[in-house]
Amino acid sequence: MDVTNFSSQPHWRHCYRNICTDNFVERKHSFPSPFTTSFKTHSRTKKITMSSEVVFNLEYLTRLEESARTLESTPQQRSEMMFKAQREVDAYLEQLSLDHPTGWVIPPKETQGQDKLVQPGQYQVQSGPNQVQSGPDRAQSGPDQVQSGPDWVQSAPDQAQSGPDRVQSGPDQVQSGPDQVQSGPDQVQSGPDQVQSGRGPHETEPLPIQENGVSIDEVLRDFSRIGNEMEREGHPGHMAYVPGNSTAPAAIGDFLAASFNPYSLNVASCRRAVKMQQMIVQWVGRLFGYPSACAGNLTSGGTVATMVAMTTARDHKVPRSKDYSRSVLYLSELTHDGVAKCLSTLGMREAVVRKVPVDDKYRMDVNILRKFIENDVQNNLLPFLVVATTGTTDVGSVDPVPAIRAVATQYNMWLHVDACYGGFFVLCNSAKHLFEGVETADSIAVDPHKGLYAPFGTGLVLVRNGTLLRNSNTRQHGNYMQDQLTNPEDWNPEDLTFEQSAHFRAPRVLLPLQLYGVATFRDALQEKLELAKYLYLRLKGQAHIQVVEPVLSTVLFRIPGVSDNTNRALLREITTDGRFFITTTTVKGVLYLRVIIFCYRTHRQDVDVFINKVKDAVVKMELPEVEFCHAG
Repeated sequence: MDVTNFSSQPHWRHCYRNICTDNFVERKHSFPSPFTTSFKTHSRTKKITMSSEVVFNLEYLTRLEESARTLESTPQQRSEMMFKAQREVDAYLEQLSLDHPTGWVIPPKETQGQDKLVQPGQYQVQSGPNQVQSGPDRAQSGPDQVQSGPDWVQSAPDQAQSGPDRVQSGPDQVQSGPDQVQSGPDQVQSGPDQVQSGRGPHETEPLPIQENGVSIDEVLRDFSRIGNEMEREGHPGHMAYVPGNSTAPAAIGDFLAASFNPYSLNVASCRRAVKMQQMIVQWVGRLFGYPSACAGNLTSGGTVATMVAMTTARDHKVPRSKDYSRSVLYLSELTHDGVAKCLSTLGMREAVVRKVPVDDKYRMDVNILRKFIENDVQNNLLPFLVVATTGTTDVGSVDPVPAIRAVATQYNMWLHVDACYGGFFVLCNSAKHLFEGVETADSIAVDPHKGLYAPFGTGLVLVRNGTLLRNSNTRQHGNYMQDQLTNPEDWNPEDLTFEQSAHFRAPRVLLPLQLYGVATFRDALQEKLELAKYLYLRLKGQAHIQVVEPVLSTVLFRIPGVSDNTNRALLREITTDGRFFITTTTVKGVLYLRVIIFCYRTHRQDVDVFINKVKDAVVKMELPEVEFCHAG
């Protein structure tokens, strides 16, 4: 069989494994046993036949290599991709403002799935696929907004764009590039193995996975549509749930982590990556007053952090599976739902869950907790875990940790603290007293993707006695790793969690802290506490509004004495133009509108706009003229 023409590739030296001797043998124009093959040398063909069944095709291997080398990008290619990606990021971030013409928190339904174009004017920003007017080396002048950058020109009013393999002109947005045409408002697209026609507001399928690739421009153009179809978590008007935020250094940290791509869970693979993670864990431990013997890990979020902690609690307090069905977990009625969810994953679906009522300050009622436990003990049940929360998601209330610790100690229970939302407010001097007793908890879960503004997917678990965490997770390596040099003294992250091939999460947390310093995060969080207090005081003075005094950065308010539907109508009126996003919650049977001020882009002027929105909405509802001022 002809396998290759060596005269066309004189630089190659081909290596083959001699199966009989298990040694590598180098050959230029001959092959070791056990191959059967032939090849051409200049004008003649030489065939070598041996007794083996293996046939090796060098020409096929060469073609595979040429294709695989496409993945090996050059510095110029990486620079071009990053530059174009940054333009898309800038276009999106430009819209995260209440003042921007398309600054919706949630885009109106009629625009979702469509590319938006802001006409030239005050902002001189056009958002949509590849219509970004920002970046290095750009120039901008006059009402026609002529801009230029590397390989890119845009001019108005006809909005002509040109760049490598790309032309865009006129209001119909005709685009052309390799294997690609896009025209008119219906956005007919054609390309390899692809035709899209009449893309409407609900046709938001991503670019399909195809046998052959497409240009970076097409990929980015498709991806950037996500900005028009999402809750914009980083928007200053996003005041629902617990909004996620991300800073530029955090994004760079993710880029570096993915580019260097170390296996960060084992000292033998990358000691420095392990040290970075341990530095973050120990720093957070010190914030809460934990001893140096604590251990922990960065996780994908608060639920996984809680699950790692609960696994350690289970192994320590309920070592026999036959006792799972009589084991009892105690929560408050405001504990995050992710805690109980973990029981199923842990194989403890049959365990008993007690939801303890909260008092008039929305804290776990410790007297009722004690009664629950006493009753369970009398019924031969096994109280093993109680969860306190420092910053409930609904209200922002903080459970009395010292009192709960005393009860847990009396009944030999594990105390876990859910600090996912509120935890990093411990940085603020005005809030430190709220975390009294947390240093005595057996474990803590906290989310850097909340209080440290890291990207989603960044949780952290801490266990006070690190040895217990290690005992629950120590990895027994397979034989394929038997040659790896290990040190029993090393505390590898893979031995402190069930995760193994995990993303290197440390840079997304560490880089912003190193660049900005802890003081910047402290000030940002303190600002949110002050803004919540400011909102409370302003709403407290409004007629028809009942407002709950905040503990952290969550404010509840409502119109008292009316139906829930009337309060939902108030919510719709506040959020109808998409500039603000808030939700309702029900606490102790009462429906409230819920505002959480947590985004680092939210400042006093944004809160003032929100307050005016509330006032105008109440006026439109034409409620009876009553002076009502109540704090509940």
